[in-house]
Amino acid sequence: MVEREPALRGPRRRARATRPRVHGRGEARLDAMLALTEEASRPAPLPSVLARMCREIAGLFAVEVCSIYLRESASGARDSGGRDRRTRGELVLRATFGQPEAAIGAVRMRVGEGLTGFAVECLRPVSVARAAVDARNKAFPGLDEQRFPSLCAIPLVDGGRAVGALVLQRRQPRAFTRREIVLLAAVASPVLFALERARNRAHDQAHDDERLRLEEVSASARPADRPHEILLRGDGASPGRALGTVQVRRHAAARPVRREERELDLAGEHDRLGRALASAAEEIAALESWAAEHAPIDRATMLGLLSPARYVLDDARLRGRMIHHLETGASAEDAVEQVTREYTRLLSASDDPLLAARALEVEALCQRVMAHLAEADGAALPAPVRPGAILCAARLTVAGALELAAGHGVAVALSQSADGSTGVPLALALGLPVISGLSELYRWVADGDRALVDAEAGTLLVNPSRVDVAAFRRR
Repeated sequence: MVEREPALRGPRRRARATRPRVHGRGEARLDAMLALTEEASRPAPLPSVLARMCREIAGLFAVEVCSIYLRESASGARDSGGRDRRTRGELVLRATFGQPEAAIGAVRMRVGEGLTGFAVECLRPVSVARAAVDARNKAFPGLDEQRFPSLCAIPLVDGGRAVGALVLQRRQPRAFTRREIVLLAAVASPVLFALERARNRAHDQAHDDERLRLEEVSASARPADRPHEILLRGDGASPGRALGTVQVRRHAAARPVRREERELDLAGEHDRLGRALASAAEEIAALESWAAEHAPIDRATMLGLLSPARYVLDDARLRGRMIHHLETGASAEDAVEQVTREYTRLLSASDDPLLAARALEVEALCQRVMAHLAEADGAALPAPVRPGAILCAARLTVAGALELAAGHGVAVALSQSADGSTGVPLALALGLPVISGLSELYRWVADGDRALVDAEAGTLLVNPSRVDVAAFRRR
């Protein structure tokens, strides 16, 4: 006898209706569905996840056998008519509960073959009370399916295409009810979720492997060996389009000379530092002269754009700090490095945008000085800008923009945003296209790569096809 709850009327009934109800454990089918969803989201290998899901599904439906077939490309096999079976693929048993483990991977059928293949072909559930007497049934060696005559197969459909099948079998020769088939269709969703997670993990792993491979070969890869048509998206900071050759901006890695390596000569270090500073100043002065003669900008605007760099060159305190470090026993390289840290830390901490811009110029000038110090010890200076170059850098300084224009470069690609680049306004005035915010720039570009810059669209197309190049030239 079923005990009924007393009927409630009025406010008590409304209060009961609006009160939340916590569904605790003990509701068998609800617990089974939640356990199935939990299994589908486990970070485990796909075969293990599918095997545990088969066990959960078999318990949910109280059947002896639950199997999952996945659709895979046939390895060049042909059907009885001599047609290639790869267009339709094969259904391969990948997980089962109730059948021998030896059958996993060994049981295969074409789409349309057997009751399971028929369900996949028509994208509808197929059930039968006695599978052995049906004309479409297909028997497999090693599977004593006579013990489990009742069968229900439902296709696993993803994006309108069947990617596999979920099959139930039971010992009792009784047809599956409509309610059971509807529930089985609902159970297919966690199985598809598990498959999607496995695909995403495999894709991420392949992506990581490819990234590591590219990083290993990028240093020595020839332009012809690079991947083709890599499209990077960023923000257009200065309008225009350009076709050119990638030139990655690198700074000379000057190794500081330590006291323990050689006895430092104070006069000699003064001389080395003075010559390096003079060389850097000459480079900046030459760029200013070029800008005054060739840049389509009035003198007042040019002086305003060059003020951060001029501030650095004219700052006697900066030179004085370098000399102070020399007199305390530091090498010329150590003195420049310490001043770089001091000034950039102090200026970057300010809320004044002008001071922050000067911090970038201080660092850039000190890197020039370090390069000339290294040159004095036999190292090569950074390569000059080549004609037709697309300069790839983290940020763009005023001097960098002038060097690009003077060297007949064509565009700039920055890995960071344009906000921290003092040279972007100058590039805009010089008519140089600039794309910024290319966070994966150094991952995909290498010296010598050909590239198309479209600052209006904010795109950098690395190693474009001949079709893309021809379209650019027509435009």
